[in-house]
Amino acid sequence: MPTVLSNGLEVDLSSLAPHVRTRAGFLGLILLLHATIWVLAIILWPALAPARQVAAEVISTFALVLLSVNLILITRARFLERLLHGLDKLFATHRAIGLAIGLLVIAHAIIVPRPEEFAVTRLLGPATLLFLLGAIFVASAPRFPWRRLVPIKYHLWKFGHRFIGFFVAMAVAHSMVAVTYTRQVPYLAAYVYGIAALGLAAWLYRELLFWATGPFTTYEVDRARLLGDDVTEVILKSSDASQLRSPGQFAFVSFEKGPSREQHPFTISSGSEKSVRFSMKASGDFTNKLLSGVPEGSKARIEGPYGAFTFSRGRLHQLWLAGGIGITPFLSMAEDLDEKTRVLLAWSVRDMRDAVYHDELSLIARDKSNLRVIVHPTSELGHLHVAKLQLETEPADYSAFLCGPLPMRRAFERQLLELGVPRSEIYFEEFRLR
Repeated sequence: MPTVLSNGLEVDLSSLAPHVRTRAGFLGLILLLHATIWVLAIILWPALAPARQVAAEVISTFALVLLSVNLILITRARFLERLLHGLDKLFATHRAIGLAIGLLVIAHAIIVPRPEEFAVTRLLGPATLLFLLGAIFVASAPRFPWRRLVPIKYHLWKFGHRFIGFFVAMAVAHSMVAVTYTRQVPYLAAYVYGIAALGLAAWLYRELLFWATGPFTTYEVDRARLLGDDVTEVILKSSDASQLRSPGQFAFVSFEKGPSREQHPFTISSGSEKSVRFSMKASGDFTNKLLSGVPEGSKARIEGPYGAFTFSRGRLHQLWLAGGIGITPFLSMAEDLDEKTRVLLAWSVRDMRDAVYHDELSLIARDKSNLRVIVHPTSELGHLHVAKLQLETEPADYSAFLCGPLPMRRAFERQLLELGVPRSEIYFEEFRLR
């Protein structure tokens, strides 16, 4: 990957993970388009407004464009998911855009000139600002230190996201009642309000039509059982399932007679075309209640599958590193492992009682000579160190796939980089989507 120059410094893009490069390119193209259109507008229609007013509008319209892009992202369109390397990475892009919007809105509020006489914008502007910043604060709480100030439950957090379209409508209304430079330049207005219209159309589709047209399949609960102390395994079956999936993907599941009918994301741990298995660790309100089981024969609705965490992206030598219930994508990947790919799977668990799929993995490894499985109980052996694993070739020749809690994943990533595994060959699944 060639280097580029930024402020006189060389930046090697190959040092970035593939999904980070793609995200940066995606957001960079949006910024480039916005800047180009504004530069042309200022050149062709100069002096239509004071410089401070124009600067404020450059910022506010960029925030509106990004808000609209976020509405398009939440449609979970397949081409966007593939572009951004999986739905978990798409959601990460969505979060990054949300934080950028917050900073842009604050900058606009500071820069924009205040009218001396009364104007409707004096009422609508602050209201839009407060509502939007409040929504961003709550939406980002699970990922930041202020999560203790906003201990919002998953279903409420998800419900709040449904109203993001109102903020775009409020922002458009705010700009329409003000005398703005944007509205005086025809093609600039067409660009800004055209993208806002696309965003609102995407939001309406998601809220009104997606449930009827999205990638949904109805299943029946075939069996549910408790594994170990806190893992619920649910096997679903369907006679008309048609959604093709790759090993390592996940889906959103809602149970007709479960703890609630709210959707929750779970990795598909195994299954054929007509059946699917989910393995769910008790880690929240919903999954804790699942321990009591879901009635056999009851209905379940699956949306998906999603995700790009699959071994087919990697090299012929691969290292799979799992922590706890992070073993779930590797179960299906092990089942589908081809003969040419050689894999070392290292599974870190608290103790052997938590290795609820040890026997299953042992049986798969017995039939696949190119799969080696190591279970590492930390209570007996301490933390797992990648450097102590016996690799078949140099670390630089490996692709690594990681799935587990965030601290564990980051520790493994640091160790892999120190050993010489290229960052571009380190793949991971976001353990949390919010």
